[in-house]
Amino acid sequence: MNVASVLDDLLARVEKPSRYLGTEVNAIHKDRATVEVRITLVFPDLYDLGLGNLGLHILYAVVNQLPWASCERAYSPGLDMEAALRSRGLPLFALESKDGLSEFDLVGFTLQSELTFTNILCAIELGGIPLHAADRGDEDPLVCAGGPAVFNPEPLVPFIDFFVIGDGEDAILEICEVLRANRGATRSVRLSALARLVGVYVPALYPFETLADGRILPPLDAVPIRKRLTRDLNGATYPVEAVVPFTAQVHDRASLEVLRGCTQGCRFCQAGMTTRPVRERSLENVDRLMDRMLDATGYEEVSLVSLSTCDYSRVRQLVENTVAKARARKVSVSLPSLRLDSFSVELADMVAETRRTGLTVAPEAASPRLRALINKWIPDEGLLDMCEGAFARGWTHVKFYFMIGLPTERDDDILAIADLTRRALGVGRSHRRDARIHLGVSTFVPKPFTPFQWAAQILPRETARRQDILGGALPRGGGVKFGRHEPEETFLEGLVSRSDRRAGALIEAAYRRGARFDAWREHRNMEAWYGAIDDTSFDVEAALGAREVTDRLPWDHLDVFVSKAWLADDWQRAMELKHAQDCRHRKCHHCGVIDADRPLCAEMLRDHVKARPLEKTWERRPLPVVAEPPVAQRLWFRISRTGTARFLSHLEVQSAWHRALRRAGAPLSHSQGFHPHPKVAFSSALPTFEESLGEVMDVSLIRREDAAALARRLSDTVPAGFGVLGVREVPLNAPSAMSLVGGASYGIVFPDLTRAELIAAVDRLVSATSLPLVRTKGKGETVAIDYRPMVSQLVVRDGDASAVDVVLVTVDGKGARPRELVGLLGGDATLARVIRRDTLARVGDEWVPLERFPFEVPVAVAEGVSVE
Repeated sequence: MNVASVLDDLLARVEKPSRYLGTEVNAIHKDRATVEVRITLVFPDLYDLGLGNLGLHILYAVVNQLPWASCERAYSPGLDMEAALRSRGLPLFALESKDGLSEFDLVGFTLQSELTFTNILCAIELGGIPLHAADRGDEDPLVCAGGPAVFNPEPLVPFIDFFVIGDGEDAILEICEVLRANRGATRSVRLSALARLVGVYVPALYPFETLADGRILPPLDAVPIRKRLTRDLNGATYPVEAVVPFTAQVHDRASLEVLRGCTQGCRFCQAGMTTRPVRERSLENVDRLMDRMLDATGYEEVSLVSLSTCDYSRVRQLVENTVAKARARKVSVSLPSLRLDSFSVELADMVAETRRTGLTVAPEAASPRLRALINKWIPDEGLLDMCEGAFARGWTHVKFYFMIGLPTERDDDILAIADLTRRALGVGRSHRRDARIHLGVSTFVPKPFTPFQWAAQILPRETARRQDILGGALPRGGGVKFGRHEPEETFLEGLVSRSDRRAGALIEAAYRRGARFDAWREHRNMEAWYGAIDDTSFDVEAALGAREVTDRLPWDHLDVFVSKAWLADDWQRAMELKHAQDCRHRKCHHCGVIDADRPLCAEMLRDHVKARPLEKTWERRPLPVVAEPPVAQRLWFRISRTGTARFLSHLEVQSAWHRALRRAGAPLSHSQGFHPHPKVAFSSALPTFEESLGEVMDVSLIRREDAAALARRLSDTVPAGFGVLGVREVPLNAPSAMSLVGGASYGIVFPDLTRAELIAAVDRLVSATSLPLVRTKGKGETVAIDYRPMVSQLVVRDGDASAVDVVLVTVDGKGARPRELVGLLGGDATLARVIRRDTLARVGDEWVPLERFPFEVPVAVAEGVSVE
């Protein structure tokens, strides 16, 4: 039994079946017979979070450009899908082909966070691959991992064949070439060839030492694994044709990476140390990529992505260009990372054309002493000036991100957070009575390759104590919202972030006990983890405790260009409260990057110096006020959804059509107000699992279009299972399609009833004078109805099939639900296939298809545009 053969049954029984379809716009499907190398990239978390991951999109685009290779995607299944797959003996599958993971040449994981590690183990085993690398044979795929959390790969060494350290664009191409050149070779031959690539770490071929105290460490004379670096972002492949999800995402927007790397030097920040030096995309390249990405995706928002977008050399010109281009397309712009100064308020102001809600910044520490310690120096006055500017410009709240548990932190440092919050709220209330301060408070985790990698991490009970101190000191009265990370979340992250490969046994024990989705509060299973700690006698104190700067560390064999000696020196500077400015603004700090790649480091500095006068002389040009044009044309499209599209909810279908219209270049009219929406309406909200050949989509346009030509363009860009069956122009003052709907005609197939059983059931129903039914409403409420008047026509279809044709109508404002009819006829509502043929409107004593409703004003009909 394979997944494809039972997929419909699986999807009918799980939450959000749209997570598993693989039929999204821009998903790439290649014929298995035409490719030599097959790869699946796995994001070890739910699709809702994972599809937006930019790194996976980049690698997906890079590999699929090769005519002889294919790249597919998989995500951690929801707990219901995992249970369904296990109960049927089915593997975790790649979305595009529905093949199990074990059928691929390479399965690659992205390590975004230590809190996804149990999901990685689940995906490997559920995918039909032996869990331990040592148990895999020549017929099994190679398993690799890369990503932000790969800079201490040791806890996952028992399960991963090789790791990619650093940027992946170039490395993935070389990996594909090695796999192609060694097709049919033994596992050891393939791994040996991969180990010769820069940035590839094959643990089985790398010597490690087990010390007397049990630690497993690289030898002192280890040959370093040098990280990969993408040198030219302008020439790098970018996923402009990004996969567009059906399922609503945590970050549901087009992501445009404008620079990579950071030289701010925050001493707790692993990403800022491991991604140096800074590399930027040119303004021209950003413009081109944005146009292509919005054309190909239809997204309503674009985000300028980086570790610190404000550090782009010509950031104000960048933001102005982006806003101008987005404005013309009715697209919003977001800046996810802002600095702690009034300059950030200016940039945020540029992207907020209508409603100003919240501005987010990350001071991380509230006392001057701790801000000097973490190298994020800005005086309290600077933070308050930023708040002054934000609230004066109309922002309703400011969100501060703080961190507790930093090295040398005292209770007065925690109270300083409350004091700064109180003062910031006072600034806000001087401008508006509804001003608010939102706090997001996390707990410090000492990460590898940071100056704080030698620091201790506080235990959960101490985290809770410090959170209570802060909570008790915050102002009362509703002006402050206090959000905090749960102590257990940070505890789990800290357990493995600095551990050696002995932590693999802990992760496996927690997985065996049922740990999954450790980053999700509703799924986190601390009993499983505490049991795993006992099972493995894991030394929690050693994992979270302080280290000596002379200690050997599990990641000493990795070279990220920033030297261990410099990190130790910066740790000492932190203890002395010495601040170091961004090296792009002052002078080189000799962290080691310039020794590893002097030309690229010099280019970074040279480009920044060249851009500085342009940024200083830039003057903001006011954007012209453009009023929304009046509606010039209304079109009714007859649309369909069939096949796997029936598994989408109405909101998912609605979003898919909106984005398809944008991709088709439809000049959509938008509503007014704080949150403009396209004026697109549907004749009904079709329930999940039902197909339709007769829905109407009402679209208002700000300029006239050739209706047939627009319908053809729309047909070319819709997702699989969506169709455009016709189009008709209607009067501008025509009533809404939904207001005219009075019923619908359906075809219903009953796979669980014989034809004789169905005929008898139809005869009983047709002859009945009433059909009492209790309908469940929202919040568990029920209402008694008589279903019989809603059945206008009901006949068994001619032929051998167990199917009926039926017309259901609305009575006293209550619409008929076809799956209720299935139950009344004795069928299983989860198995029946329901197809809406026509949405009906009443004209006199007749029911006519809605798209043929006779308006008093003559209308135009475009025929022959059907595309299924």
